[in-house]
Amino acid sequence: MKKSVLVTGANGMLATNIIEGLARAGYRVIGTVRKGKSYKGEKTPDINIVEADFKDEESMAPLVARCDIIFHVAAMTSQSEKNYEVFRKVNVDSTKMLLDLSVASGIDTFVYVSTANTIGYGGAEEAEMKYPFTESFYAMSKKEAEDAAISYSDRMKVVVVNPTFMVGKYGTDKGSNRIFSMVRKSAVVFCPSGGKNVIDVSEAARGMILAMEKGQTGSRYLICGRNYHFIELFRKIASEYGVRRLFVRVPGFLLRLAGHLGDLLARCGIASEVSTVNISMLLADNFYTTDKAERELGFKPHDLFEK
Repeated sequence: MKKSVLVTGANGMLATNIIEGLARAGYRVIGTVRKGKSYKGEKTPDINIVEADFKDEESMAPLVARCDIIFHVAAMTSQSEKNYEVFRKVNVDSTKMLLDLSVASGIDTFVYVSTANTIGYGGAEEAEMKYPFTESFYAMSKKEAEDAAISYSDRMKVVVVNPTFMVGKYGTDKGSNRIFSMVRKSAVVFCPSGGKNVIDVSEAARGMILAMEKGQTGSRYLICGRNYHFIELFRKIASEYGVRRLFVRVPGFLLRLAGHLGDLLARCGIASEVSTVNISMLLADNFYTTDKAERELGFKPHDLFEK
């Protein structure tokens, strides 16, 4: 008999790819979307999309009871919210509620989707968080939630997955795919000095499903692709589109100045994604390795630009 998997946040890029991957792998899937949101992925008899607020226990309890596995993807990801308690309510409290419901319903496996930013860049899963992510309310709330999830690993199988920067299918020009639209539309591309580990979202979803099936309870798995400095990444994107662009390296002191200006605007009550913390993220070599996932899960991602 097919196992049933509940996936929260089904309107998002990652969850949509996970849902499609699960259906292809032979699972029945229930995906949740908030009221007014829609699922843009494939529709098959094994995919059932329902409206439910993942933060509402009354809405989630009957759905959890119908499933064998939980994939908790939904989260608040804002970079401009300045109140940590808002993040805690959405990202931490709702996770604890779903964990309690899962234990009560006898769930086999709970997969918590966190972020690589809870792990110190340049290291593996055991590396402690580093600045500037220790000052990012989003990353802090994800770390608090994944610690809570792992504390349940003696009551059911709990696996935490830590994806890096994801791009690709079902992404938008206003989301992570905006790095592609920026290079496609701009004759001049400004490049910070740092870098990111980037993975195709369909590959990230594949790695997470492997973690669900093969991961060890209480373990974290970095799900990542290749490390790129920004200028290298932007040049790769330009090459993919067959366009010529002028790449300008932006001095770090100018970006830091912009970050301080963003902090000043925030103190004046003007919301902005520009801050010293967010600018510091652009200046860091935010690199990771997928060695553990390759060793324990057999996950070796395809290159983002592989034909």
